[in-house]
Amino acid sequence: MGVLKHQGTGRRVTLAARSLVGRAEGCAVRLTSRRTSGEHAVLFWDGERWSTRDLGSRNGTTLDGRRIATTERVAVALSGELCFGDDAERWTLEDAGPPTASARAAATGEVRTAEHGLLVLPDAADPRATLFEDRDGRWLVELDGDVRSAVDHEQVEADGPWVLRIPPPAQGGAVPTTHAADAVKLMDDTVLRFEVSRDEEHVALSIVHGGQLTSLSGRTHHELLLALARARLRDKQSGAPPAEQGWVYVDDLLDMLKLDLKHLNVKLFRARQQLAQAGLIEVGALVERRQMTRQIRLGTASVEIIRH
Repeated sequence: MGVLKHQGTGRRVTLAARSLVGRAEGCAVRLTSRRTSGEHAVLFWDGERWSTRDLGSRNGTTLDGRRIATTERVAVALSGELCFGDDAERWTLEDAGPPTASARAAATGEVRTAEHGLLVLPDAADPRATLFEDRDGRWLVELDGDVRSAVDHEQVEADGPWVLRIPPPAQGGAVPTTHAADAVKLMDDTVLRFEVSRDEEHVALSIVHGGQLTSLSGRTHHELLLALARARLRDKQSGAPPAEQGWVYVDDLLDMLKLDLKHLNVKLFRARQQLAQAGLIEVGALVERRQMTRQIRLGTASVEIIRH
């Protein structure tokens, strides 16, 4: 991911797809020198590389010693040196990867990077913590049944301590760049269609969007999603209000599916992963949780169940 390092203090800032640089409180890269402007410059990911543009600052911006004109958009290479108005504000592009979340194991230094908008810790076989993006490009962490905002450089416990590197949400309404431009949002006119055999031994899952159907390869987690989809439809048909439809106690779900909590979490992660690989974004919203009551539900009411 993009990481900017201050040459004097060693402070590191994880970059969003578009990150303002300056002294103003809302800037992602906060400067302290009084020779810098409130909104001094901007760093942004153009889909292939990091670039920068001076925002008409009083004392200017240089890249590798050359002053950047206000109208210029200049690519910043790995290890490129940026100076914002003052020698005290010299920064280096330490990591030139695209903006996404990652985590480093405190004990070993191993680094894991998010794929398809998902990051699981310590690994896919034991998903104790899951990170994912919401519709505004903010990263959330699901840990011990709780979902909250992830914080850059915070430490989470997942079979050992992991230090998170979290890019802030893109500023100025920019669309997160983790996903392809034609990615389909889970919550926007997308239907999850389940086809179930009469003996219930086979469950097929498809995505219906814009009149097009995408069939997903069979997976054991489809049974879990089907159980949650049935709870949604049952409550809808009984007249329950939308906010109360589909909630299931975790313990009841474990008994119904003959699972333990670890394997439930594995199936939830793999369900999100499969949908993300199929081109859906916001897959973190696939399942919602009520922490105080230990209830979960399918995050979308757009479901169909067809029996054969």
